[in-house]
Amino acid sequence: MGRQPRLIAEGLVYHALNRGNNRARVFFHDADFQQFLHALVQTKERYPFRLYAYCLMDNHFHLVLEPAAGQTISRILQSLTVAHTWHYHKAAASSGHVWQGRFKSPVVAADEHLLTVMRYVESNPLRAGLVNDLAFYPWSSYVVHGLGRPLPVVDEVPLWASLGQTEEARQRYWHRWLHTPLTAKELAAVRRSVTSGRPYGPATWVEQTAVRLGLELAPRRRDRPCKTAEK
Repeated sequence: MGRQPRLIAEGLVYHALNRGNNRARVFFHDADFQQFLHALVQTKERYPFRLYAYCLMDNHFHLVLEPAAGQTISRILQSLTVAHTWHYHKAAASSGHVWQGRFKSPVVAADEHLLTVMRYVESNPLRAGLVNDLAFYPWSSYVVHGLGRPLPVVDEVPLWASLGQTEEARQRYWHRWLHTPLTAKELAAVRRSVTSGRPYGPATWVEQTAVRLGLELAPRRRDRPCKTAEK
């Protein structure tokens, strides 16, 4: 499938992902993670958006965000990676590309599919075998949702109140849910969305959103030249 066009419609939630250039490691020390979070705060102040979840891994990051009215996902992510690259090179006295030039940012339905994507993002360290308990991984929004530690950069997802009658109940639910592995079907669907750019949500919503945004849901067929018959 060819590259999907960047989306410009408002009122959408995105699952954004970018990797280090050539999949190289970007974060080595605590200060590296902190530099990125500082750049994230700077970007949010300049180009407002609601941040529902994030996870920083050694060589890539995930963000689940909703741009404010008048903002675009391209502007936000380009500003973020440029700001972080500046901090990175300043600290390392280096130069060159830090992040891949092309980021991924499929749209996510603002229903239980959004919670599933947040779960996918925050449970990344478990799937990678970095920790056995997400409480011991400090570089994700799990510290907000699972541990109740406030982070000004993270906004409450609209569905949060539906997870329990009290904040403590919601945190307990989140802890149990994130420490329960996603099914193979759930993993495949989220990953397909990331790799293809296909909206992630109910089938009817996916079709309607694709039409609204001018996205192709099926790969284009590539016509091949006919072989000349041997004489």
